[in-house]
Amino acid sequence: MATGNISQREKELQEYLITTHMLCLLIMISTLVLSHKFYVPSQIYPIINIRFFAVSGLVAIGFILLLKTKRDFLSDNVSSVSFTKITYLSFPLVVTGITLLAVNNSLDNVEVILLLPVLVAASMTGITGGLIMATVCTFFLIFYSTHIIGKTNIYQAVETDLLFIGMMYVIGWFVGGLTNIEAHHRRHLNESLCALKKEIASREKAEEGLRVLSCAVEQSPVMVVIAGTDCRIQYVNSSFTGITGYTQEEAEGQDIANYYENRTEAAEQLSEIIKTGREWKGEVTGQKENGEYYWEYATFFPLRDSEGRITHILKFAEDITERKQIEKEMARLDRLNLVGEMAAGIGHEIRNPMTTVRGFLQLLNNKDECIGYKDYFNLMIQELDRANSIITEYLSLAKNKAVDYKMQNLNNIVKTMSPLITADAMTSDKHIEFGFGHIPDLLLDEKEMRQLILNLVRNGLDAMPPGGKLSIETFLDSENEDGDVVILSVRDQGCGIPQELLEKIGTPFFTTKENGTGLGLAVCYSIAARHNASIKVETGSSGTTFAVLFRKNNIDNQIKESI
Repeated sequence: MATGNISQREKELQEYLITTHMLCLLIMISTLVLSHKFYVPSQIYPIINIRFFAVSGLVAIGFILLLKTKRDFLSDNVSSVSFTKITYLSFPLVVTGITLLAVNNSLDNVEVILLLPVLVAASMTGITGGLIMATVCTFFLIFYSTHIIGKTNIYQAVETDLLFIGMMYVIGWFVGGLTNIEAHHRRHLNESLCALKKEIASREKAEEGLRVLSCAVEQSPVMVVIAGTDCRIQYVNSSFTGITGYTQEEAEGQDIANYYENRTEAAEQLSEIIKTGREWKGEVTGQKENGEYYWEYATFFPLRDSEGRITHILKFAEDITERKQIEKEMARLDRLNLVGEMAAGIGHEIRNPMTTVRGFLQLLNNKDECIGYKDYFNLMIQELDRANSIITEYLSLAKNKAVDYKMQNLNNIVKTMSPLITADAMTSDKHIEFGFGHIPDLLLDEKEMRQLILNLVRNGLDAMPPGGKLSIETFLDSENEDGDVVILSVRDQGCGIPQELLEKIGTPFFTTKENGTGLGLAVCYSIAARHNASIKVETGSSGTTFAVLFRKNNIDNQIKESI
């Protein structure tokens, strides 16, 4: 075991054993010294005799061996054998033998010193080492009794020293047993510590992986929602809160179906997922905290435990509102282009016979014999003129209509139209409010801009009751996600547009007016498309806002298209 891993209890045990072994060595060496009355006379100091160096050398050797075997004291396997350990175990026996042979009969009960090698061996190697050392010391004691003390035979020596021999075996067994028990507990403790360290490392790794996964889920651009089998939300990530406007505290505990436009259908679908265990994917309409609706592509997964039971529902959802709006805009433009191409193909062919009919009606209207039909002729001429204006609007839908782009300021165009717009509003007892921001010049076709503005203004005036106010503003939006955008805003104070009709806004020939043609807004969308602009509609009970967004970075594209 490495020193750095030694516990406080093991350090105390180590110090205890080292102290015990040192005391054993000191006792043996002291016995050797006392048996020969070893001392250093003051008159010859500091000259030391050979016997002093011999004893000092034994002390030094014992101390060095003690340091060398320091780790062996705490070895998990007390019966392990090494050259250093064998040398260290042999050293007390050698010192004891030298002491006994040197003392001879000069000290009483000197054979007690044989207990020290047994104690050292048992404390280092356990029961096996203790009993082996007790056996070696027994043979040494018999040899000492028969050859040094002079006992007659082996039987007499064993009989005389039987009690002492028994004590050596008991000490070897008892101390060795304690050593084995300590080593056994230490080994199990080390195994438990190693297992605990592995478990801690495994948990730390799992926690780190969980932390990384949690961070990835929290910062994911995809909405993540976890709900129980009761469909109550338990977790939402930051994307969900950012898109829907609900905080995590507001969402937790709520039914996940409450966040969809069609709650009944959503609840049935969730119930089916829990019942069948199958995942579900599809596009659904969600509802934000402010009441707005958004599109999401959602995937619902059932989560199971180790026994295969469904415990949670996991939802991944991507906000596809912008994609849906683009698809809607593209479909609208495709319809406009189709209508425009048809208009370009047949518009002139229709106008030619209409011009002929109008000319003959004017001719007949001036003849005296037709004076009684003058009112009829005037009505027919007015209707032909109205049909001609519809055809003119119809031709405005053509994608490849000739345009005359010039760098000019949108504010100037609106200002030149302000008298006409104000007069138009006054005839129906309504008011106009202008707001001109600081905007850059754009590449515009003035004639088309006048038509777009006039169509939006007249739609706004028609949507308001008498006394209403129409606001016309221009400003620069520098924080738009598409970069710097010049915005023309027309806001009325009408009752708003119903949600079911909002999808049809801009469709050719769709109108809610009794005498409308359904081409006004369709023409506006076509003009905006030719200027690489877009139209956004915001409506509510307090009115409707049509915003035309002109992107500064699309001027180059307009130049290319105009060539």
